[in-house]
Amino acid sequence: MKTAFTSRSQARRHCWAVLLRVLMAVLGGYVLTALACSVLAQVLVAVGAMQRAPAVQLSTLISFVLYTAMALWVFHVHSLSRALARMAVSAVLLGGALLALEGMA
Repeated sequence: MKTAFTSRSQARRHCWAVLLRVLMAVLGGYVLTALACSVLAQVLVAVGAMQRAPAVQLSTLISFVLYTAMALWVFHVHSLSRALARMAVSAVLLGGALLALEGMA
């Protein structure tokens, strides 16, 4: 019977890769979803599309879909470093947008 891993180092590397993907999905997905939710609520209020409470409620409802999609995406991407880089860039951009919108709403 053949095993999936030929050595212990390959098995250990695979375990670390899965652990990192889980952490990226849980923690990184949470951070990105929270930032996106905040930015969306601020934009909806700033453009006058909604009052503050409905904007927060709508962005919170959208955040459930976004968080799920982010978690699935982290496990779909082949390159772990590329996924981490994209998440970091997205977090910086969303953070900058949140700071820019903070005084408007």
